[in-house]
Amino acid sequence: MENTITITLNTLHCNREGQGSGGSSPYLWPAMLWVSKDTASVGVLGIYDGDSHTILKRGMKPGDTVDIPSKVGVMLRPFDDDLSNHVIIVTVALWQDNESPGYAVQAGYRSFLTSLRDGIASHLLQLNSDDPATVEQAETDIKTAVTAGVTQGIKNSLSTTDKIKIATGILTLDSPIDSTTTSFSNLVNTGFSLQIGGSLGGRLLFYRDYTRNGTGDVDTPKVIGLGGWAGFKFLFSGGDGIIYAVNPEGQLLFYRDATQDGTGDVNTPSVIGLGGWADFKFLFSGGNGIIYAVNQQGQLLFYRDYTRNGTGDVDTPQVIGQGGWDSFKFLFSGGDGIIYAVDQQGRLLFYRDTTQDGTGDVNTPSVIGLGGWQSFQFLFSGGDGIIYAVDQQGQLLFYRDYTRNGTGDVDTPQVIGLGGWKDFQFLFSGDNGIIYAAEKALTPKDSYEVTGTLGIAAVLCVDERAAVSTATADVQSAKQMVANLQQEFQNAPASQKPFLRQQIKDAEADEAAAEQRLSAAKQALSACLARSSPPRRHPLPISVG
Repeated sequence: MENTITITLNTLHCNREGQGSGGSSPYLWPAMLWVSKDTASVGVLGIYDGDSHTILKRGMKPGDTVDIPSKVGVMLRPFDDDLSNHVIIVTVALWQDNESPGYAVQAGYRSFLTSLRDGIASHLLQLNSDDPATVEQAETDIKTAVTAGVTQGIKNSLSTTDKIKIATGILTLDSPIDSTTTSFSNLVNTGFSLQIGGSLGGRLLFYRDYTRNGTGDVDTPKVIGLGGWAGFKFLFSGGDGIIYAVNPEGQLLFYRDATQDGTGDVNTPSVIGLGGWADFKFLFSGGNGIIYAVNQQGQLLFYRDYTRNGTGDVDTPQVIGQGGWDSFKFLFSGGDGIIYAVDQQGRLLFYRDTTQDGTGDVNTPSVIGLGGWQSFQFLFSGGDGIIYAVDQQGQLLFYRDYTRNGTGDVDTPQVIGLGGWKDFQFLFSGDNGIIYAAEKALTPKDSYEVTGTLGIAAVLCVDERAAVSTATADVQSAKQMVANLQQEFQNAPASQKPFLRQQIKDAEADEAAAEQRLSAAKQALSACLARSSPPRRHPLPISVG
C-alpha cells in the first residue's frame, strides 16, 4: 500500500471578490517539500501523469480532504514522533474550475510545481532573515512567481484551435483564485490538519560501484522503490536483477529490477513461497536460482527457483549441511558455490558448495581472515571475489578475495564510501557493481494536527562544503595508496624494489597534492562562511483563511 499524506482544508477563502463563489469548483494543488538544516536547494519535484482534473481532488469545499501520495515530492522524508525536528512546507494553490482543457490544466500543474521549486530555491536566504519584512517580501515574490508560472504554463500549452476559441469568446480559461503558502511545526492552528498513514520511509535505493577496484567511484543513489522495503524479514539479490523478499507473513516474494540502471523499473511481486520463510536464521542466494537457508536446527538447506520468472517453481529443500550453521555472525554467498561465513571468533571462513545441485558436497572451511570480521554492520559479496563491508563508523569498505579458492589472499580494505552506510535496514549487492539499499522505516503516529509556523533553514556555501568533502576523500585515498605500496615494497623481491620505490615516490607526490587541495578547499569554505549569514529559522507570518 502506498504511503499517503492527507491534508484537510478547514477554511476556503478567496482573496478576489467575485471569484470562488457560485458554481465554481476550485482545484486543490498541494506540494510537499522537506526543508531541513541540511537543505542547500530544492530538488526536482515528482510530477503526476495524467489530467490534474482527476489526479487531485476537484470541487474543494471547506472541510474537504485530499490525499497526497508520497511520490508528489522526492524531497519527502520519513516523519518521526517529534515533528519539531522537521520543517515541512505545504503549499496549496486554489484555481477556479472553469472550462480549461484537461491537457492545459496538466501543463499548469507542472508549471506550478517547477515554479514553486525555483521560487523557494532562489529565496532561501531571504526566508531565513531576521527581518519580518524581508521574509514577507520573499513569500510574496514566491507566490507571484507561482501564479505567473501557472498562468503562462497553461497559455503556452494551448493548441491553435483552443486559442481561436478563446479569442472568439467560445472558451474561457480558469482564473487564479489564490495561492497560499504555510509551514508548520508547533503551537498555533493554521487552518490545516495533517494525517499520515502507513510507515513512511523504507525506500529502495540503487547505487553502482562503477570501477569495482576499490577506488571508491560509487555514484549517488537513485530511488527505485518508493516505500515499504524496510518491512521485510529478508531482502536479498538473486542475480540478473532478481530480488527476493520475505514478508511478515513468511511468504517468499519475487521482484525483478528489469533495467538494472537505477530508473526504478521494479515490478510488482509474485508469491513463490507460501509460508514459513520467515523462520530461517539465514537466507541468501547463490545465483542461478539457488537459495540457501539455515533453519532453527542449524542445518544448511538448498532450494532452487527453477524458472526464475516469478511463477513460484521452488523445489523442496535438500539438507547440505548437518548442523552448526546457525552459529555464524554473517553467512553469505560469493557466487560460483562460494559461501563466506564469519564465526564467533570473528574469523572469515571460506566454504564451497562444489556441485551446487543439492547433493551436499560442501567442503570443510578454510580460514581466510584472521579476526575482526564480526564487528561489521553489514558484510556481503559483490561477486568476482569482491567483499563489501560497513564498519562501525558507517564507512563502506572494499575487500577482494583474489584467489577465491580458500587460500586466504584477501587484501587490505579500501574506503569507497565515507559515511552513513550503517543506517540502512538492508544492504546487498546485485550484478556488475550494483548495490541495493533499503532505508529504515519510521512508523509515525496515526495523525498529527498541524499547528504553528516555522520557517525554512538553509545551509550556506554548498559548493565549498562539497569541495572539502571531495578533497578529504582524495587525501584518505592517497594515504591508503602510499601505505599499500609501502607494505608491498617490504615483501617484494629485490628485483621489483626499484620499480616500487618509484611508485611510492609518485604516490607520495599525489598525497602532497591532495593535502594542498584540501587546505585550499578549507580556506575557501572559511572565507565563504565569514561573508555569509548563518542559517536561521524564522516564523513565516502567514495566515490561512
